[in-house]
Amino acid sequence: MNLTDDELLRIRPERMASAYMEYRRSGYEFIYRAALENGVLDELGAPRTVAQFVARHGVASGKAVVAELLLEALNRCGAVRRVGNRPSRFSAVTDYVPPRSIDDELIRLATGKSSYRELGYSGSFGRVVASLTHEEKHALSGFDASNADLWDQGMQLPYYRYARMCAVRTLVSAGSDLLDLASGTGLGLLELARHTTGGGEGRFVGVEVSPDFVRVSAERTADAPRTRIVQGDLEQPLALPGAQCFDGAMLVGAYHYLRDATPMWQSMARLVRTGGVVCLAMAYFRTGSYDQELVDLRYAQRNPVAHPRTRAQVIAEAGEAGFVLEREFWFGCFGWLAFRATGDQRGSEGAGMTSQPNSR
Repeated sequence: MNLTDDELLRIRPERMASAYMEYRRSGYEFIYRAALENGVLDELGAPRTVAQFVARHGVASGKAVVAELLLEALNRCGAVRRVGNRPSRFSAVTDYVPPRSIDDELIRLATGKSSYRELGYSGSFGRVVASLTHEEKHALSGFDASNADLWDQGMQLPYYRYARMCAVRTLVSAGSDLLDLASGTGLGLLELARHTTGGGEGRFVGVEVSPDFVRVSAERTADAPRTRIVQGDLEQPLALPGAQCFDGAMLVGAYHYLRDATPMWQSMARLVRTGGVVCLAMAYFRTGSYDQELVDLRYAQRNPVAHPRTRAQVIAEAGEAGFVLEREFWFGCFGWLAFRATGDQRGSEGAGMTSQPNSR
């Protein structure tokens, strides 16, 4: 499924959220199969605490947290049940079977693959489970040239691209001087340039911390004369000249990598005009949604480390800088939030189109 930008944007958020959640549900099936094949469920024939499971299964030093996340994911999908508390024990559900077949139409919409069996997801979850007993390092997903193709692949998945294109559409409706924060390999910059109206007016500035990604995106956008990429750390004040000189900014798939988001919001308060918009897309949250344990497990195996927040925390962070929440939609524990600049450094949540994280 190779949808154009316009075709993609005609899809309602609720429909794409359903497709995304089906994609994650297939992930739980892969986790279950990997746990079965690697003897995880055999160790849970009787209720075990996490510590008991770690000892019996031979979990490598430093991977007890990953083992606990695996048990929580298996509990979420129903293959394992939690028994008691303080401490909790986990026991295999001997008659568990996946509750229904995977909807391949939704998988196609979310991933572009014709069937969930084509997803590389299967192998990655198999490696997560198999690696519990090995002293290997976390999977690298660093922001360097060697990972550029992998980042491109992930960012071009239809559900991810959809969230980015919704941010692009929101920004270009706000004006033509736009920022792409953590601009990565330049995909978002090209989309901003392609969809902004107003002839030759406007500018599109990417801010990226990785020198490698700055080079990659500069090459990718070489034929887009109104684009510029600068190296900058969002955890530091951005050294861009001018005040309230941008109509909007977007941060796609990277908010959760910020240990401290305050400098970013302070920079936005200085750079984005009153009435301008800041979009956070594919931001990893703590929501308790159906996919939470699965996504937690995936991020636990990655470097750099993610720092997911709650919805209330992000609204408060934005509000301190004078931004109010105007619109949101959710793909499970991934949020899409649009904030409006009020010019008031003590802004609070506004009323707008809202929806809650998907529970299933």
